[in-house]
Amino acid sequence: MSSSSTLCSILGISSAERVQAHYEGARTHLFNSNEHLRQSSHEQKLYAKYVAANEPAGPTIYSSKGEHFTEVCPSLKRFIDNELKLDLKYFGYMEYAYGLEEHRQLFKKIVIRDHQLEDDLIQPDFFEVGCFMNSTRLAMYDLGRVILKELNEKQSTRQPVVLSFEPGWDYAGVFESLQMKVLHLPLTPKAEFKPDLDEWSKFLKEQKVDQIDLIIINTQHNPTPVSTRWFQTRPFGKQFNCNAMGIAAISSSPQLIAKLNELYWNHNYINGCVNAEIICQWLRNHQQEADQFIVDNGLELFRKKEFVRRFMENELGYPSRSICTGPCTSYVIFEAPLVYLEDSTKKNSEIAEQFSDDLYFATGVLLSGEFVSRSNVAAFVRIHLGSDPANIEEMMRRFKAAGLNYHMKKKFDVSKILEETITTKLLKMVHH
Repeated sequence: MSSSSTLCSILGISSAERVQAHYEGARTHLFNSNEHLRQSSHEQKLYAKYVAANEPAGPTIYSSKGEHFTEVCPSLKRFIDNELKLDLKYFGYMEYAYGLEEHRQLFKKIVIRDHQLEDDLIQPDFFEVGCFMNSTRLAMYDLGRVILKELNEKQSTRQPVVLSFEPGWDYAGVFESLQMKVLHLPLTPKAEFKPDLDEWSKFLKEQKVDQIDLIIINTQHNPTPVSTRWFQTRPFGKQFNCNAMGIAAISSSPQLIAKLNELYWNHNYINGCVNAEIICQWLRNHQQEADQFIVDNGLELFRKKEFVRRFMENELGYPSRSICTGPCTSYVIFEAPLVYLEDSTKKNSEIAEQFSDDLYFATGVLLSGEFVSRSNVAAFVRIHLGSDPANIEEMMRRFKAAGLNYHMKKKFDVSKILEETITTKLLKMVHH
């Protein structure tokens, strides 16, 4: 894969500069000088230890949750730098958590257009689109609170149940914090990560669940308002590589959005109007460029995923069943090497976390281990492919140089790696 890209040229910045910009972005977000504060961030704890060892494999490449330090949509970046004008009316608190009327109407037009929704599906009593100015995880958290509130009103003591898939996104982190039970339908390598209905039926029978309160389907399907109790998120941060903006379109019934708005006020004043106006103003003036970026970005991600898949199969000994690229996502998940899987003392989620941590100290590439593999379905880790192509190549080069292989004979000797670098550092100090 060439380091040059038709997509990644932001205001003429070279690929080498973008790689350095990624390193700087990683340092900015991972560095925390207060030991007490960083205890609540697994990544910041790892980073502090890696830096203390003098970064043995090179600067940290942060490829975990969705780090877009350099690949923001060029049209959006140029608009913010050169065109953006903000009226004073956007600088105060807001009355409605799901957006101003003007922002909601713009997002509604986009959702209806993109999903080709027919008139009978978008009647005012059944369909509405909100402009959400925060992480969609918070919207899902409030959705869980709606379910709990309704159970309390019925004086029910039943534990609510959420049904999702594994490997997948970290939905458990959202709903288990509300004391909800999260079940994961397994998507396993032996079925090529495709649904196995017999396996799913067996799994659900074993759980002995009387009622499922929420089903999560992370797909690109059309929003289908079959009742008032459906909820779709479309984060624009993911689409335009600008996660820090925190803006998303939320499609649902107006009844459910109204309930979510009531709960939002319990924990947050609504203060994201400026970011919403930035995105909406850009979309009004540059819709064609935004649409083209979505296409270009998808093609770029396809190239990156194909490169990573081929490299891991040809250079790192990975079987195809142990790598999953997916048709739409900006992530690749891959299995821990066999030597890690043979550890019978650990659950798969613990194996994934140990492998991810060890790989970081050996390569400087920070992935997500237990974050993406909380259940015991499979020991997979996730790598984000949103950074510059040259950065992706550097990740693979480091993997190979460190000896990563699906059939590697020994686990990474992290203690030796860290001890050697600290010893080298001390020797240099003595000689100087």
